[in-house]
Amino acid sequence: MASSTTGREKRAFRLFSPRKLFTLAILAAIAFGWSIRSEYYITAEHGLGYALGITGVSCMVLLLMYPLRKRLSRTPILIFSTKTWFKIHMVLGILGPLAILFHSNFRLGSTNSNITLASMALMVTSGLIGRFIYTRIHYSLYGNKIQIKELYKEREEMHQKLDAQGLPDSILLDNLYAFEKKVMARRGFWGNLTNLLVLGATSRWTLRDLTKDVKQMVTDKNHLVGLDKNQRIEYFHATSSHIASYLKTLRRIALLGVYERMFSIWHMLHLPIFGMLVVTAIAHIYAVHVY
Repeated sequence: MASSTTGREKRAFRLFSPRKLFTLAILAAIAFGWSIRSEYYITAEHGLGYALGITGVSCMVLLLMYPLRKRLSRTPILIFSTKTWFKIHMVLGILGPLAILFHSNFRLGSTNSNITLASMALMVTSGLIGRFIYTRIHYSLYGNKIQIKELYKEREEMHQKLDAQGLPDSILLDNLYAFEKKVMARRGFWGNLTNLLVLGATSRWTLRDLTKDVKQMVTDKNHLVGLDKNQRIEYFHATSSHIASYLKTLRRIALLGVYERMFSIWHMLHLPIFGMLVVTAIAHIYAVHVY
């Protein structure tokens, strides 16, 4: 009873995690701002609108603190750890553009402000792409970097668990290992591109087919002789879970190098995009206050 309660609490936490609540709050704010844009409660030149512009620019400038913290890791002036600055970096990268959107009242304006807005949109898009790639080469958004030797160790453990299940129908394992062999045989640019494009779908199809085969085997009285109904259900869930974990690890092994290369390329492009945003923002501020 206690374990089921704990399970429900964990599911509730995942459903209402701080990250998801933050995302919902941002989406609600965008929807609200869009709905009142025609009322002109906020103007960029005065009051709250002007303050939001300053806030947005400040947030974008503070984004530099994370790369600065990484390069000056022993500097006591930058109080927080690199991991904490990374979290702040992620939050500011959302709050800054949100403040700018409210500053502009969700509308286009003069040419220089439109260029700045377009630069910001490009910056946000680049950040989202980087965030996606980052989570593919780390255990989570704020987790440690995935090491290939750790993945091979996980795959070996999955091998042992599947072999320990003693599947009466070895065709299941043969099909699984044949799929692995085909995936790992893909090399070079075209092989990596193929895995990148189709591996997610093909691994899920393989999981679906193998799970269906395991289910048929479990319900067949000629297999797993001596196990009662509850034991058969437990066997089905354990085996299906091992196969799913195995395929997930296989995807990570096959795509880790690809995502690392993509992240390296993204990193080279992201900084110039940020520099373009800084230049256009300075030009916009200068134009607003001088002309």
